[in-house]
Amino acid sequence: MAHSGAGHQDLPATWPFRAAGTILIVAMVWFCLGFALEDVGEELSNHLPVFWLLILAAVVFVAGGAAFNIARERRRKRTA
Repeated sequence: MAHSGAGHQDLPATWPFRAAGTILIVAMVWFCLGFALEDVGEELSNHLPVFWLLILAAVVFVAGGAAFNIARERRRKRTA
């Protein structure tokens, strides 16, 4: 197999999607924690607004990662 000096430059960036996945996990934990505390008589302040904000942040990371990778691919094809 040939080994070029390009390394990992041609690979798409995956960190925005991994960050979005992590944020979604945190959102689900927050969502469940809010209702669990409600069941025992406590209240988690800003329960649903924080949940929706985390979901929005994950969507932004996915959209940003897609735009970044599309721009990177176009740039790579232009220079190749």
